[in-house]
Parts: sequence; C-alpha cells; structure tokens
Amino acid sequence: MKPYISIDEQISLLESRNVLINNYHFAYRVLEYENYYCVVNGYKAPFIASTNPDCYKEGTLFNEIVALYTFDRRLREILFPDLLRIEHVIKSYIINVFSANHGNNHTSYLRPESFNCSSPTNLSRVNELIFDLLKMINKRKSNHEAIAHYVGKYGFVPLWVLSKVMTFGKINSFYAIMLNAEKIKVAESFNLSPKNFKSLVDYLAKFRNKCAHGERIYSSSRDSFRPRPIPRLPIHDVLNIPCNAKGYKYGINDMLALLIAMKPFMQEARFSHLVDRINYALNTKLKRRLNSHAFEYVTHTMGLVDSWTNIKVF
Repeated sequence: MKPYISIDEQISLLESRNVLINNYHFAYRVLEYENYYCVVNGYKAPFIASTNPDCYKEGTLFNEIVALYTFDRRLREILFPDLLRIEHVIKSYIINVFSANHGNNHTSYLRPESFNCSSPTNLSRVNELIFDLLKMINKRKSNHEAIAHYVGKYGFVPLWVLSKVMTFGKINSFYAIMLNAEKIKVAESFNLSPKNFKSLVDYLAKFRNKCAHGERIYSSSRDSFRPRPIPRLPIHDVLNIPCNAKGYKYGINDMLALLIAMKPFMQEARFSHLVDRINYALNTKLKRRLNSHAFEYVTHTMGLVDSWTNIKVF
C-alpha cells in the first residue's frame, strides 16, 4: 500500500527523481486537476532512465510529461467521432442484411434457425446471444423510448431499434454467428473477407471503448496484456512496413494498425482529413514539446514512422 502524499510532496518526489519543474504553480495545478496517477504514472515511460525505473533521464521536464498526456487526450478527441461513425456504419450494414432475410419481428428473428448453428459451440453462442437480447428487450422496454414504443404499439422490436442499446462488441458477436452467406455479403461491402472483417471490428471496438473511457491509447501495443493484432492485409505490403521472421514491425497492434482498420469503413476524403489531423497533432504540436529521444519513442510505439501518411493514398 502506497501512503497518500500531498501535491507539494508529489512535486518534491518528482524533483528528487530528476524531473525539472520550471513552473511550480503550473505543476501544482496540473496535479490538482488531472491527478498524479493519470499524468505521471500514465505517461512517464519515454522519460524513465534505463538503469533505474525510479529515476528519470537527465534533463526531463515536467512539461514534457504533460505534453504527452495532452497529446494522448487530443488523439482520443480526434479519433472518437470517426470511431462512432464507423460503429454506426457497421451496425447499419449488419442490420440491413440480416433484416432483409429474417424480418423485423424479434419474436421471429431471435430464433436459432436465423443463425449459424452448425456446431455445438455455435449453437451455444447463438442461444446465449438470443437470451441476452431478449433479456435486454425486457429490461429496456420500460425505460427506452423507442423500444417501449415498439413493444407497446406493435408487440415487437426491429433489430434497427434494438441495435441502439447493443454495444459495438455485442453487434460484432451478433455478426460472428450470422449465417455464412449473410456474413460474406456484409464483409464484401467493405472488400473484406468475413474473418478479416470480424478481426478489424474487434480491434476498432477496443479503441472505441478506450476513447470513450479516457484510457491511454498512444501506447496501446505496449499496454495490452494479450494483444489481438489485426490480420495481414494488402496495404501492409504497399506501405513497405519493415518485416522480419516474426512479422511486420508496425501496423499490427498499434496506432497505425488502428488507422489501417478504420480505412475500409471511411470515405476517402474523411479518412485523409483524419490522417492530417493526427499528423499535425504529432509532428507539429507534440514534436516541438518533446526532446528527440522521447519523440522517437512515441512515434515508434505508435507505428507512425517514415512515410506513414501514405496510408491516405493506398
């Protein structure tokens, strides 16, 4: 158990560990408003001395740690609206394909025959999902306006209404047990195979939730206990990403991978604008506020090195 220490003591601790505090009042305000754990513990990695994990590299400024913290928050603000748009697009395609074949009455479409029950495992997943969705309808029919309206007036809930209370992860679980022909039709709308479609959506859902809950995202590849990388796609070869016996060095489980995962689901102009905004936040705003070693650590962690912005044109 670590004892509580005051903000003054937190600043003294940082100074004892080689962090330079140029403006005491600024440091106090940041730690008071933002929290020591979130700012310092969350963003100290590029600045820690290699020989002593309790000491910072010579010349480390408190302002640099804050700059990285601020950059990561800005990154979430840039990404989150487009991740929400992608979530909506993916839901729409799944709903349209499924509803065209199984109707809009949940008492009919929420049956095992509407899904792929070709194996005992699949059947178990189908039954579990159906149970969860029926339970969700029963729970929300009294406090969700649209669900209450459909249940009260028509006695059923269309999938496009039910999807409003389904998480991104839940809609991807729904996709996983759809009939194969329907899964193919959805995935082909984005020029993907069903397997790659689900992998990319899994990856997108993870980042969508991280953004929504204010979690650190620039270093997601290092944060994941059991990372689930995106699959190898043609764009990996086109971008000339360094590769060794273990696979690609970047673009598998990092920020570049997220952009690769987002690209099939976005209009070209909007995706290009997204890349430009991230590039500005990284190479114009953050670069001028970090020392070169820390900045290199950040760009390599994110996988945004060399000519990564070429992703816009491929």
